[in-house]
Amino acid sequence: MFEKILESLRLKNRYRSLAPMSGIDFSSNDYLGFKDHPYLKQAAIEAIQNGVGLGSGGSRLLRGNAPEHEALEEFAADHYGFERALYFANGFSANAALLATLPSRRDIVLFDSLVHASMRDGLFTPNIKSIKIPHNDLNAYEDALKRHRDQAENLFIAVESVYSMDGDIAPLQDLHTLALKYNATLIVDEAHGTGVYGKGGRGLADILPRENLITMHTCGKALGVAGGLICARADIIDYMINAARPFIYSTAPPPLQAYLTHKAIEFCSGAEGDKARTKLHKLCAYAQEVLGGAGTPIVPIILGADEKAVRAALYLQERGYDIRAIRPPTVPEGTARLRLSLNAHLELQDIENVVMALDEGGIITAPP
Repeated sequence: MFEKILESLRLKNRYRSLAPMSGIDFSSNDYLGFKDHPYLKQAAIEAIQNGVGLGSGGSRLLRGNAPEHEALEEFAADHYGFERALYFANGFSANAALLATLPSRRDIVLFDSLVHASMRDGLFTPNIKSIKIPHNDLNAYEDALKRHRDQAENLFIAVESVYSMDGDIAPLQDLHTLALKYNATLIVDEAHGTGVYGKGGRGLADILPRENLITMHTCGKALGVAGGLICARADIIDYMINAARPFIYSTAPPPLQAYLTHKAIEFCSGAEGDKARTKLHKLCAYAQEVLGGAGTPIVPIILGADEKAVRAALYLQERGYDIRAIRPPTVPEGTARLRLSLNAHLELQDIENVVMALDEGGIITAPP
C-alpha cells in the first residue's frame, strides 16, 4: 500500500528524502548564525560541568519540572513583556497545543490562509470552529469579525509575523486594532520574527500593547537552540498547564535545553545579536534588490511546476549552494518554488553568485 503512495509522489516530483548538510547554507533558519556559536557551546560545557541535567525524566507535572525551566519562563515573560511564559520542546508543539487547547466549542478562530502547519494541526481538533481568511486581507478579517461576534463566546485571530514560505509580513498593528475593536485575541506566531526583528530581537509583535495578545517564540531558528515559548496573561498560561495535552502528557524538554535557551535569548538581545541583525538586514535589502521578495530573510523564487523547482534546486546544489525545492502541500498548488533563507554567515558575494548561477541555469534572468 505505501509503495504505491510513494511511487505516486515520485511521479509528481513530490517525493521527499533526507539529505546531509552540504554546500553554502541558503536553506536553514539559522538567521543569526548562532546554532554553532562558541558562546553557546561554552555555555553548554559549563552547564554540564555544573550539573545541569541532560534529561528531564518526566512530564513537567510529575518530576520533570526543573529549576532551569522555571528560570527560563520567568526570564522570557519579562523579556517579551508578558505576565507569564510556558516552554515547549519546539515551536510546532507549542503552536499546536495553543490552537488545540485555548478555543472551546463556543469560540471561533479566524486564521490566515498561509499559517504554518502547526497551527492548522491544532485547529484540526474536533469541536473547534475555524474560518480561513485570505492572506493578509484586513477587510476579510473585519467582515468575519462583524459576522461572527454575536455567534462566538470568544474570537481569536491566528497569524504569523513573518510568513515562512513567502517571507512577507503580517499587518500586525491593524490586526491588533481589529482585535481590540471586536474583543478578539490576536495570536502571533513569531517563529521567523524572533531574534530577527524588534528591539533585542523580541519580534515584530513587540510594538503592540499586550492587551488581547498572545505570542509564540520559536527558539530553534534565529536563537540557535530549541524549543517554543508561549507568552500570555497568567490565566492563559495556567489554563494551558491544566488543559494542553501536549504539555501535560509529554516528557519535559531537557533542563540543559531550557538553560541554553535562556542563555541564547540573553545573547541575542545583546551586542552580538545587534551586530548579526545589522548584517542580516543588509543582506536582506540586497537580496530584495536583485531577487525581489519582501526584504526579509525568506526569499521565494516561485517557478510554478514541481518538476521545474526540483530541477532548479538540484542544479544549484551541484554548484555548491544548499537551496531546496518547496512543493505542495507545503505551498499552494502551482506555486512550487526555491526558498532561499538568508543568514548572517553569508556575504553579499554569496548572493551575487547565486543570482549568477540562476541566470546561467536559465532559472531566472539576472538583473543588469
